[in-house]
Amino acid sequence: MFMKNELIPICSWCKKIRLNDESWEQIEKYLTDEGFGVFTHSMCPDCADKIFEKKVYLESYQNICKAISSSISLNEVLDLIVTNVVKVMNVKASMLRLLNKETQKLEVAAHYGLSDRYVNKGPVDYDKSIEDALKGKAVSIYDIMSDSDSKYRADADGEGIRSILSIPVRFKKEVIGVLRMYTSEPVKYKDEDLKFMAAIAEQAAIAIVNARTFESTVSRAREYLRVFYEVSSAVSSVSNLDDLLNLTVRKIPGEMKLKGAVIRFFDETGTSLDIVAAYGLSEKYLHKGPVDMDARSKAILKQGPIVIYDVASDPRVLYPKEAVEEGIGSMLTLPIEGRGRKLIGILRLFSDRRRHFSEEDITFSASLAHICGQAIENARMYEQLKSDGLMMMNMLTGRLKTG
Repeated sequence: MFMKNELIPICSWCKKIRLNDESWEQIEKYLTDEGFGVFTHSMCPDCADKIFEKKVYLESYQNICKAISSSISLNEVLDLIVTNVVKVMNVKASMLRLLNKETQKLEVAAHYGLSDRYVNKGPVDYDKSIEDALKGKAVSIYDIMSDSDSKYRADADGEGIRSILSIPVRFKKEVIGVLRMYTSEPVKYKDEDLKFMAAIAEQAAIAIVNARTFESTVSRAREYLRVFYEVSSAVSSVSNLDDLLNLTVRKIPGEMKLKGAVIRFFDETGTSLDIVAAYGLSEKYLHKGPVDMDARSKAILKQGPIVIYDVASDPRVLYPKEAVEEGIGSMLTLPIEGRGRKLIGILRLFSDRRRHFSEEDITFSASLAHICGQAIENARMYEQLKSDGLMMMNMLTGRLKTG
């Protein structure tokens, strides 16, 4: 039994009480043993309300996450975000603005429950709550009618808006936009509300980035396919070898946003690579010195494309100093093979920054290098046949004259 004024330790987590013998016992058992009656577990109204709120939050969180992840179309994802925020949070309206990285301005991406007049009322660059949200803070305006910092109080009054909650939309550590909720009555948001909306905004950011990535990948693949078809069609119609090579080195850098490209063929010795076509590179760099390739290097290249991420530090680069002076960051070298997979040259692509070439980039450029190899063989054969035909015509003409 404890003394009346004695300090009694109780575990705040498991609610056990420490006895005089240093052992721990459930507080219900202790009180029963001490004659305070029989105890049972129950719940006070405050805790019941809190648990109910948490259950509602969890169900709402699950519902909104399920909704916004049900599409991979960016526009659909954006619409799902604002629509479900209004439904789940039971508010008047919602708006999502995304940050344009080029202009550093917030642009309306989607909205629900707002008139076009209010949405297009003007820029929000100087809105204090937006400014704070871009810094990663959740900002609540209890009553916009009494907020002296608000630039659009009259517009909000006309729209029937009283409270505004601005939540940063953050992907990893980067704020990519701001999600806003609007109510028709003043609302004082609790910490639980802010945490819940922050979690929703985080899931929204993930859905937005995933949709953007998907659409970007599909768009890039579609564009690569178009250029592949264009180059392959042009290649099959070009009989002059020089025209074909110049077309190739122009098309690929333009599509892949590269600094330049060069095609080199092996000379008669089979070790030295001579320039036959180039684009985007200075004469000084192109004629910096000989480029040779031994049998080992050929064998490595025949296994697939060679990526050099940093020309300044990679020991495989023959002329690193000249490459840096030319403004080259990364290089991608692809084999050009003729019939029987004979290595006849290389296609080398140059980036003006250090770049991780994606699998799509490598597959696209390797496919064009393969087409070029076949077309180069065809063009060479065409020129040989034309030369042989002229020689035969000259021989026949000579015989006719002597006959």
